[in-house]
Amino acid sequence: MNKSMLKITAFGIVVIGFYIYITMYVAGLSGTGGGESAGGVSPEAGEKIFWGDGQCSTCHKIGTSGSATRGPDQDGLAGRAEERAKELGLPSGLDYLVESMVEPEKYIVKGYDKIMPKVYDPPIVLSREKILAVIAYLQTLGGEADVNAIMKFKDKIPEASKKKVKPWVAPMVVDAKEGEKVFFDDTRPVTCGKCHVVNGRGKKVGPELTGIGAIQTAEYFLESVLKPSAKIVKGYETMYVITTDGIPYNGLIKSETEEELVLLKEESGEMEEVTIAKSDIQEMKKQEVSIMPGNIGELLSVRDFYGIVSFLQSLK
Repeated sequence: MNKSMLKITAFGIVVIGFYIYITMYVAGLSGTGGGESAGGVSPEAGEKIFWGDGQCSTCHKIGTSGSATRGPDQDGLAGRAEERAKELGLPSGLDYLVESMVEPEKYIVKGYDKIMPKVYDPPIVLSREKILAVIAYLQTLGGEADVNAIMKFKDKIPEASKKKVKPWVAPMVVDAKEGEKVFFDDTRPVTCGKCHVVNGRGKKVGPELTGIGAIQTAEYFLESVLKPSAKIVKGYETMYVITTDGIPYNGLIKSETEEELVLLKEESGEMEEVTIAKSDIQEMKKQEVSIMPGNIGELLSVRDFYGIVSFLQSLK
């Protein structure tokens, strides 16, 4: 090989090396160089998961979007996360969001119960990437997403569970469709549809149950029916009111203004509204008892009871 050819070859190698260096440098600046890339981690992807596969909207609303009240309204969450982090001694709001996702029972917001499932376990089973994407979306609720910072927490997020969970099976042959009929049958002493909405059907006195089977287990439904006061969803606590005339009322607050209080109370299996002037209220306090009857297990046959549980489990 002559000298001219050697010079050309050497020059080519230098040029290629220079472009490789520039490519690596730019990648490093963008946060995608080295380690695992962000892949599908973005606020846009997280938003879709929040309202879709993640089933987050079954328990949370965001301002005027959604109507769920099982968990806190997530509107402005980023700012509140920073405040909570300071209160708890955590480095940042992002630390709070990550830890709350990994261990949902660790930092329970006051007034809410321990009902959030671990989303990487059955029945939801979100992948690590999807959980990171949801966190990116949550950061945009009152703040800005920082995907590079989020990716540093990658190893703290558990991988989606691969354990095989044996499906719950009722101790007798029951059908979800049969349970649905029982749920909405208003000729029975107990009619779930008089207080709960499922896919637009029923009345919204108690919490809506649309999609509830995607986030809760059969064991949760068994306890909720047999022991309704064990876990009362935020916003559906019973209020005890005594008027200046000594008349007591137990019910849910349907609406409240400076002038009056409207309660929903159960009367002979039906829900009735009672309007009480604020000036007539002598005492009012929250009760630790659910408005849902505690004797439903006694009013239903065993077959009907397990049919309702099967129906609730089918609501994906």
